[in-house]
Amino acid sequence: MLIFESQSLDVFKNLAIEEYLMDHVQDKGPILYLWRSACAVVMGKNQNPWKECRLDLMEQEGVPLARRISGGGTVYHDEGNLNYCVMTGREEYCECDAYHLVFQALESFGIQAEQTGKSNLSVDGRKFSGNAFAFRKGRAMHHGTLLLNTDLDRLGRYLGSMLDGIDTHAIASVPAEVMNLGVDRDRLTHALKTAFRENYDDGQEFQWLETDFDAELLAEIEERQVSNDWKFGATPLFRIGQGSGELVVRKGIVQHGPRAGQAFNEVAISLVC
Repeated sequence: MLIFESQSLDVFKNLAIEEYLMDHVQDKGPILYLWRSACAVVMGKNQNPWKECRLDLMEQEGVPLARRISGGGTVYHDEGNLNYCVMTGREEYCECDAYHLVFQALESFGIQAEQTGKSNLSVDGRKFSGNAFAFRKGRAMHHGTLLLNTDLDRLGRYLGSMLDGIDTHAIASVPAEVMNLGVDRDRLTHALKTAFRENYDDGQEFQWLETDFDAELLAEIEERQVSNDWKFGATPLFRIGQGSGELVVRKGIVQHGPRAGQAFNEVAISLVC
């Protein structure tokens, strides 16, 4: 068993740490990873950023876009979030156990939460956590956001389609009414760690420090996280009408017509204007 809490507020570094722990720390048993980031928008592996968030507004206001390795919908992050991640062997993974971890921690605050929809956690019908999953190399990852004191106005400003008329098979986010839990982050962090130890104890707790990462490998993962090839190029093929014509976009690049070969992220700005 291993518990690691990141001290960084860099969304790309934290997502790189998550991927590193998933793929390269497989001999320490179950892992709990906790982190926060400064203001950012994070989409699922199989999503279309121009359909899921207002990239033009985000660029104007200096808000980064990131793509994670799990599925699920697009979420807003800021320092009022607490993000949790549980990693286990695939055979040992049980979705309900990860949810129970959160429910148990919240019970110490007198909060009764429940699972709603496919993978949301809610209180009185209002969502405070979206969850997503990844399975690879014999490992399972279950992670989610916890809205504690998040700026919900900014969340509403950045999440939503930048362009109309996108025809895609990419996974779409499902809107839901959201709420902040309003609990103290340090106390909830402690409660999650306590619940993890109670529910995932495998007889030994390992310590993990920043210096235990292979710095070169972590930097390589982070470099890919930051790249446009990952953020935009991993977008599933889509089509979008332009006047009387249609643009076909594959791996973030326009395929046909007078704009063929251009990065769609550059073309998209002109379509908004």
